[in-house]
Amino acid sequence: MIRARSLSLAALVCLCLATPASAQQAGEWVRGSARNIDYANMQSGVADLFGFFCRKVDNKYVGGIAMKMPIFHTLVRDEQRYSLNIVIDGARDSLTLRAKDVELWFEANDLSQQLTLARLFDEISASHQLEMGISSINWRGSYTYDNAAEALAGLMDKCL
Repeated sequence: MIRARSLSLAALVCLCLATPASAQQAGEWVRGSARNIDYANMQSGVADLFGFFCRKVDNKYVGGIAMKMPIFHTLVRDEQRYSLNIVIDGARDSLTLRAKDVELWFEANDLSQQLTLARLFDEISASHQLEMGISSINWRGSYTYDNAAEALAGLMDKCL
């Protein structure tokens, strides 16, 4: 009986370790630029990165979203598409990202995508909490932050 209980406990621990964490994490928005890209990334203490970018391509500007999470190293396949569900202040939205190496990218190349990006950008700028999930790889993340409005101010002026 004791042996069976310890095996059950060990199996439960292994299952919990295999399931991606969804605990709320504190994030901080950091603004920067590199080459022809202006960006603002929300970074948390566990090396998660979610951010917006505006880059110049062939004399026009393209805005988008980039994500990089350590857990993606084993879960995402290059060039595959993943549906990202985002919940901001109770409102849910979804967009499709494409994997490039171990990062996920969304670029707003048409009007519909630009409207989606603009809506998400404005909602995240005004909020203090963000929840995200990709059901196909069983990943969820929840983040709180305080400085989004300052870090994101003016970032997408050329792109949207």
